[in-house]
Amino acid sequence: MLQWISGGSRSGKTYALVQRFGQWIEQAQGTPAALTLGQESLLFLTDTVEGRQAIQKEIERQLGSGYTPYIATPLGFMQDEVELFWPLLVQAQAVAPRLPVHLKPETELLWAQRLWQPWLEKSTLAPLSENRNRATRHLLDIFQLAAFARLRLDDLPQLMKDHQLDLPSETVEAIASALDQWQAWCTEHSLLTYGITAALFGHVLLNHPQYQASLKQRFQCLFADNTHNYPAVMADLIEHFNQQGIKIVLTHQPIGAVRLGLGADPDAFLGLKQQAKVIDLPACRNTIFDTADLRSSIQELLKTPQSTLPTTIEAIQTTSRMQLLQEVVETIAGAIHRGIIQPTEIAILAPGLDSVARYVLSTELKKRGIPLVIWNEQRPLIQSPLVRALLTLLSFVYEDIGVGLEATAVAEMLTIFQPRDIDPVRAGLLANYCFQPDPRQPKLLPTTCYGHWDRFGYRATEAYNQFCNWLGGLDGRQFPAYVLEAAIQRYIRPQNLTASELAPLRSLLESIATYWQVYDHLAEYRATPIAERLREWISLLRQGTVTANPAPLLWQPQGVLLATTFQYRSARLAHRWHFWLDAGSPRWQDGGLQCLWQAPLFLRRGAASPSARVWQLESERLEHLLVDLCSRVSDRLYLCHSDLAANGREQEGPFSPWVDLAVGDRLQAVGDGTIDK
Repeated sequence: MLQWISGGSRSGKTYALVQRFGQWIEQAQGTPAALTLGQESLLFLTDTVEGRQAIQKEIERQLGSGYTPYIATPLGFMQDEVELFWPLLVQAQAVAPRLPVHLKPETELLWAQRLWQPWLEKSTLAPLSENRNRATRHLLDIFQLAAFARLRLDDLPQLMKDHQLDLPSETVEAIASALDQWQAWCTEHSLLTYGITAALFGHVLLNHPQYQASLKQRFQCLFADNTHNYPAVMADLIEHFNQQGIKIVLTHQPIGAVRLGLGADPDAFLGLKQQAKVIDLPACRNTIFDTADLRSSIQELLKTPQSTLPTTIEAIQTTSRMQLLQEVVETIAGAIHRGIIQPTEIAILAPGLDSVARYVLSTELKKRGIPLVIWNEQRPLIQSPLVRALLTLLSFVYEDIGVGLEATAVAEMLTIFQPRDIDPVRAGLLANYCFQPDPRQPKLLPTTCYGHWDRFGYRATEAYNQFCNWLGGLDGRQFPAYVLEAAIQRYIRPQNLTASELAPLRSLLESIATYWQVYDHLAEYRATPIAERLREWISLLRQGTVTANPAPLLWQPQGVLLATTFQYRSARLAHRWHFWLDAGSPRWQDGGLQCLWQAPLFLRRGAASPSARVWQLESERLEHLLVDLCSRVSDRLYLCHSDLAANGREQEGPFSPWVDLAVGDRLQAVGDGTIDK
């Protein structure tokens, strides 16, 4: 009843999983076309939202349309189950008998700091971090990792002692007490965070006989894709399915877990492998190494720097980083304009992306008529001029939030709202002469208050007067989201902006709605004045805490792709050409590992886990990254290296020997006349 499909990146694991799904349908229904009932009893799990889309696309490709099984990520499944079985949790006295409210991560930090204020003011938690925000984040991460590992908070002190964590004993005790206080406060008020959701699912639902019985009644078959990126609590769920005789097919990748350090525990699933029929898929051969044993080839290159690189690996080497970015643009543009490759077949990757690289690559490629798609770009909302204009507007509607409001912000608001009628010059004049600052209630004065009001011009004056009249009709007692929505409908919607330009506005409205909901949910905070709520929310925005989180693309981006290695691997993408930026950067050395504070402590098998070696050995981290990335590039890899980083320092990273080899091979080929200069 349990099948274990093992294979590397692009080995066809998802294809094989859906193939088993089709076989099950044929056996159960006689023919795929006869599937007319019970699709909700077919559970698909996958590691990311992009994985959900990939599974649905593969189902349609293999079986046609009309198949809509329940597809969820581990966290999404736990959230659905906790909400569905909320009455059971209330009955078990695990939560308060009221409907739950979700706390977003940015507001979770705010409320946790309020609760832990006495702890944070003491020096007890200082060993976590001197920065209170960072210390709070570390505590919340510990709670989430413990919940994902299905570890009880009472076991934390012993766990930290066993791993000889370099923390004073009073700090360890304070961590456990603070987290216990956080869990009690959240469950008492029916507040759900990612960590609280996982804790309720793992410690209450999975242990409850009634819930365990419901699993067999509700689900006939489980298909789990990429289990190497799942938390350990999901291994326990799958074990329950297995014990109840439910058919299970899962896929697993031996190395290269993308979410290792973010709650994933690949080795927690190895116990299931011992009970399963194991199917090993052959490695993808359509790579730059063109070999069945990609890992051995990469190990050889890492151990023997003098080895010869495949001809498919080239280097772009310059002195400064700006020269490097220009050279990358020229190489891409030249290949596209000669018809060698299409923009959608190129990916530019880096362990981390800075604003300089994004700006230069985007503008320079655009000049050459080549689109650039920045994958899942999460910029702080405050960076959007539209958002800043709307926040400025609120200062004129609600009292006591106009502290520090400057004329430049007012000028920006006028220009953003009415770009056709009020140009930047006249907006500056209006802000300088008609804006009256006041911490309590700033005002926009009539144009006639300026002796030379004729300099504003007729169109700008009319537009300004209409805006002031509309502004005067707004009610400062209203829910701020209504004011924001009214401004968007009146002044921003008619501008016919693109979906990407409007995305921050959607995030802004969602942010204030969820923020307000928590205040209204908590009885002791319900009387908090609007001004105080707004000041706190705007402060979060100005700190860059709240970001625009665009929905994942449902199709392959139509342009050259720019992404971090983590984003690229999470999205399961592959391209013909890769450009690896900053190949000389030491940031490649960590293998692209994104790690929460003390994440290795929470692996189910501890230091004995094979995955624990990834933290211990830099070479193994790098090897995992290279095997995964090189599986995703088929034709050519460019190692892009500048001698000097953006800050002017010399770079000497793990790929420096590879860059030297690639440059040497090219010079030799030029000398032999094999290739042109």
